Amino acid sequence: MGSLFREVRRRSRSRKSKESASILVDEPTAEEYTLDYWHGFIPNEDTALILKHDGDFLLRSLMISEKKPICLSVREGEKVRKRPIPFEDAMVVLNCPILRKSWELRHCMITLKKRIGKGSYGSVYKGILRKDQQALDVAVKVLSDMSPENSLALWREARVMQMYDHPHVVRLYGVANDTEPFYLVMELVSGGALNDYLKKKGKLAKVSKRIQILYEAALGIEYLHFKGCIHRDIAARNLLLDKIVKVADFGLTRKSKSYKVDPEKPMNLRWLAPDVYHTGIVEKHTDVYAFGITMWEVFQTPYHIPYHSWDADEVYNNVVEGSYRLSPQEMMPYEIASLFKECLAEPSMRPSFKSIVLLLKVCLKEYEDH
Repeated sequence: MGSLFREVRRRSRSRKSKESASILVDEPTAEEYTLDYWHGFIPNEDTALILKHDGDFLLRSLMISEKKPICLSVREGEKVRKRPIPFEDAMVVLNCPILRKSWELRHCMITLKKRIGKGSYGSVYKGILRKDQQALDVAVKVLSDMSPENSLALWREARVMQMYDHPHVVRLYGVANDTEPFYLVMELVSGGALNDYLKKKGKLAKVSKRIQILYEAALGIEYLHFKGCIHRDIAARNLLLDKIVKVADFGLTRKSKSYKVDPEKPMNLRWLAPDVYHTGIVEKHTDVYAFGITMWEVFQTPYHIPYHSWDADEVYNNVVEGSYRLSPQEMMPYEIASLFKECLAEPSMRPSFKSIVLLLKVCLKEYEDH
């Protein structure tokens, strides 16, 4: 890239090696985008996490646009400096190129198959990930609208998913960001969403099965809270069911003790705690309320969404502005019905997920033959 780089010297961090190398760069070609230290588009926050030591550097795309300007990012002490290429100032000494992380995938590693769903900023496909001489069945969220807002939303979702390693939380394999559109590549849970299961097979599910579903979901959410995250979108549609339940869809998840939201913007009205509309604050107990609504979904036969006979205005007027609350389902055992009502109580009265897990574990043993 000679017109892009004047001359870049790379020095090894090793004390034994004083050898330096020059990198001359002409106009970018497709081959240059396969460099091990070309990371594609990465937001500033993720770049700072990757570059840890003085002199660590990488190449990335600076923004989502047709021109796709290339940027050199270098760690200098406490700061990460970004320098659009070409350089017009003094030579910069680069110590160590930071290679692509294991979660930074390339499009050539992924084959898309049939579409299996649609999300807030793109479609979800079943696909195959070829990596480390293995072929894995995966779910691939394709960012069809490459606006800066949607791109940053995808990266935000990927950033929180990188933190998770739990049997009841959907696993992230990585992000394919070397070209557009970006792919978010995740574990495939072949059983699909819990709400679809409840529609098709809910009538046949025993009480013990329903408690098992809630227990496993609670384990996953308890783990998210342990990691300092608020899911913000707990509902049957965002729980995936195969042999076990896995919490999914982290598009609204935030790593925070509390998070400020704009009540004027669209939110998940039927699952969202009414207090959020008055305070504009989301906290862990907001997930507890949503879990209570999910408990109602799991025991509803035949399945339908909460307040199914009301439109959005009626739900808002009766639940948010009024005092209406869902009643326990007839099929709910006494202990489950009591927990359900506690989850829908005022914020300070709602149980923690640690308590929810313990109670559901006891109920699971008590009702294992029901």
